[in-house]
Amino acid sequence: MKFLIIIPAHNEEKNILPCLESLKNQTFQDFKCVIVNDGSTDKTQEIVEDFINSVTLSGVEALSFKVLNLEKSEHQPGAKVVRTFNKGLETENLENFDVVCKFDADIIFPDNYLEKINEVYEKN
Repeated sequence: MKFLIIIPAHNEEKNILPCLESLKNQTFQDFKCVIVNDGSTDKTQEIVEDFINSVTLSGVEALSFKVLNLEKSEHQPGAKVVRTFNKGLETENLENFDVVCKFDADIIFPDNYLEKINEVYEKN
């Protein structure tokens, strides 16, 4: 089972690195994570790009993580995150994935989070 993870992010410099590190450390690694930076004015873009570069250097499958940088959009409560999520979806061929997840940038996942979700899908 392959997961596509979309993480919309706007000014998440304090949260995004722990989130990405927790995904990198998952016991289940069959996933692709697309971080959609929605015009952040803080260091979100720099942090994500540094993370992806460090993952590449450490030998972890670099293709598991990618970033899409969008121009700043107008404030639209509720609609902005949907637009950002959809932009992330558009970057991938959905036929290559079994499960699509939308996660917030401030989540720190237990190491076995994706493994547990995979087990539930496999049993049912």
